[in-house]
Amino acid sequence: MSKTVFGESPYEVLGLEIDASDASVRAAYQQAMRSARRDRDLRDRISRAYNALRRPAGRHEADLLTSLPARLRPDEGAAILLAEARRRMAEVSPLIPDAGSLGLRPG
Repeated sequence: MSKTVFGESPYEVLGLEIDASDASVRAAYQQAMRSARRDRDLRDRISRAYNALRRPAGRHEADLLTSLPARLRPDEGAAILLAEARRRMAEVSPLIPDAGSLGLRPG
């Protein structure tokens, strides 16, 4: 299971693909909660994942923080992976502070 900057990917906790519909997210949440009846820690992880994916802003954040696929199908090239990485970095880069604003010196 891949980790995001803040922990496990909500998609992987619920066993979903990134393009899952809202109905699929809800169904996966309900099924996971039934299977984790007595495990409080697992139920907490499932609840956090569901809460992240049920709101559009939370889903967008989870999409950005979820790692890119490690392996592509043979008919897809590395250019697709590179384009996706560049698109995600363009979305995230305005959120990353520069070293000067943090009081760090380059070098």
